[in-house]
Amino acid sequence: MDGTLVNFQLGISTDGTNCMMVFVDEDHRTTTCSANFSEFAQFIASLNQAASEMARRRSEHVDGEAPVSMGAINVSSAAFKLCSHDGYVLGALAGDGGEVVGIRMCPDVVNQITRAMLLAVPAMSTS
Repeated sequence: MDGTLVNFQLGISTDGTNCMMVFVDEDHRTTTCSANFSEFAQFIASLNQAASEMARRRSEHVDGEAPVSMGAINVSSAAFKLCSHDGYVLGALAGDGGEVVGIRMCPDVVNQITRAMLLAVPAMSTS
């Protein structure tokens, strides 16, 4: 596929062991891929690495111009679940503008974030 991606669809098997990805370009050509959980997790990790590299490059000065701002999102909701396969916490943060950030954290990082968030917010009265 050498066109611009205009549509992406993802389907997950009933038992959660496989998924089907469909990529569609501007000429309506499709590429279909199936993956098991491990392959899909590796694909997501590769996408995250590419996104990090894109963000890094965007933040560099280009021809003397100011870097593109990489602002934070206003999180309006979050969902998390424990992955029974490896003990990591999988989750998503959703922003006011519809942005979604997927996350995967080891238990140590979950504990660090929980502690940091509790310390950042003043105690509230329950009465």
